Amino acid sequence: MTARADSAKRLALLDQACEILSRSGVVDTSLRSLAAQMGTSGRMLIYYFGSKEQLILDVLTHMQRRFTPDPEISSSLADLRAYLLADWATITRGERRIGVRILLQVFGASCAQNSPYATYTTETLTTLIHNFEARLLAVGMPPATAATRATLCLSALQGFLIRYFTAEDPTPIDHEFTRLIDDVILAPF
Repeated sequence: MTARADSAKRLALLDQACEILSRSGVVDTSLRSLAAQMGTSGRMLIYYFGSKEQLILDVLTHMQRRFTPDPEISSSLADLRAYLLADWATITRGERRIGVRILLQVFGASCAQNSPYATYTTETLTTLIHNFEARLLAVGMPPATAATRATLCLSALQGFLIRYFTAEDPTPIDHEFTRLIDDVILAPF
């Protein structure tokens, strides 16, 4: 198999795995079950990814590359509010929700002792907090306040997303998230 065909096959497997893992769950899906649902073999997945854990990490990296385009950082509070609301909509309703469901599961699994996901989770959370802190600094928030609110926001966001994805009617959670933005994140500083 050529390197190009090998790469195309790997990307196709990542797309399939993402869809399945978002429905069936990271923890509850064995490599054998995942392979069967994908119409391939466990050996094929081991060949391309080495382990179930590495496959999951590669799925997340693949999703991040697809959905990373981030708008420029603005110094306007109105722009920041609009960005946060639009981002909430894309991660709860758009195609990004698939990757976010997997991401939340990996974050939870990273809490286990000697988790293969711990380093990934630490690095990802650090990056997300740093990126959000930069947005808060750009609107003139003092550094200590920006650092605290960025960490608080990311922690709250995880809770809101878990509630959103598990609620029978997530509409109230949309309103609560908007209040978090207005009453906490963008509160006078």
